[in-house]
Amino acid sequence: METNEAVAEGSSPEEETAEIDCGAAEEILKSFSNKRRYLIPLLQKIQDAYRFLPPEIVEMVMEFFNISRAEVYGVISFYPQFRTEEPGKYILKLCYGTACFVKGAPIIGDKIKEVYHIGAGETDAKKLFTLQLASCLGNCGAAPMAIIGDDTHGTIDPDKTTELLASYEGRED
Repeated sequence: METNEAVAEGSSPEEETAEIDCGAAEEILKSFSNKRRYLIPLLQKIQDAYRFLPPEIVEMVMEFFNISRAEVYGVISFYPQFRTEEPGKYILKLCYGTACFVKGAPIIGDKIKEVYHIGAGETDAKKLFTLQLASCLGNCGAAPMAIIGDDTHGTIDPDKTTELLASYEGRED
C-alpha cells in the first residue's frame, strides 16, 4: 500500500528506499514557535541539518505550522537556496559572470558535462557533485572561477578542470 501512495504522489518506489532520521528535525521544530513568520528560518535550519528538504520532514513542517503542502512548496520553490533533492557531497558553483564567461566558463561547463554527465542543477551518478551556475561570484580578477564545497578556485584552466575535480574524489572532508 505504501508503494501505491508513493507512486500516487509522483515519486517512484525506488526513491522511497532511503529512510530519513527525523530526530534532528524534531529538535529543530522544538526550538521554534509555530508562528507562520518562522517558516523560512525553520526551513533554512532543516536544510542546514539535512543538506536538502526531505519530503517526510516537509510533512512535519506542514503539521507544525498547520499549513498546506501548496503553502510550504510555494515558499520552497520561490527561493532558489532551497533544495528538495539530495545534493552531491560537493556543491560546485561555476561562475558564468561576464569575465568568467569570456575567459572560458562555458568550456569548463562543457568539460564537466562530458566527464560527470551533469548540467546546471544536476547531480552526478556518484553523488559527488551538484552543479550550480552563478551569475557572479564576485572575484572577476580571478576569472574563470568556481567554488567547490568550501574551497574557492580562481583562474581555472579549462584544460585542467577534470584534474581539479578528480582531486575531490575520495576526500574524507
